[in-house]
Amino acid sequence: MTRYVGYIAMSLDGRIAASGDDLGWLLALGMPEEMKTDYDAFYDGIDGLVMGRRTYDWIVANHEWAYSGKTAYVVTNRPLDTERGDVVAVSPDYPALRRRIEQAGHGTIWILGGGIVQRSALDAGMFDHVRVFIMPIIVGSGPLVFADGAMRRLELTGSRVWPGGSVELAYSFGEEK
Repeated sequence: MTRYVGYIAMSLDGRIAASGDDLGWLLALGMPEEMKTDYDAFYDGIDGLVMGRRTYDWIVANHEWAYSGKTAYVVTNRPLDTERGDVVAVSPDYPALRRRIEQAGHGTIWILGGGIVQRSALDAGMFDHVRVFIMPIIVGSGPLVFADGAMRRLELTGSRVWPGGSVELAYSFGEEK
């Protein structure tokens, strides 16, 4: 059975990026070694991820592809020109995407984002657990962690304060899926 997880950094005001999809604030904060070790362990435990087209485009424009060997489902309505065999363009039909992922036999899928993808995946029952890292900054504007939608109640399963002032909150989505 596929498990769907989130591992999300956000500003204190709930932003995953500043206006214009700028992640400079997050990159400038850096990542303490303990957090890097935690991220590496998380990443080793996934075998695929789901991201939106804006996230994909930002990653390939600004960084080397960091997800080699993991199937990346990129939600898009536009043709995706890539030679990567591990990148799969999918339409924003989340129930169909969920079936496709589960038929492929994935163990753990990371719902990477952005906010519209995370809301759509949530609405399709594609979240079992989420770890949110609240970063010590107020960005002021930009996309929210989850786009607007129905209210959801979660169960707190853990918390931690990290070096540098970030706070991690872990939640289960329980039986509401």
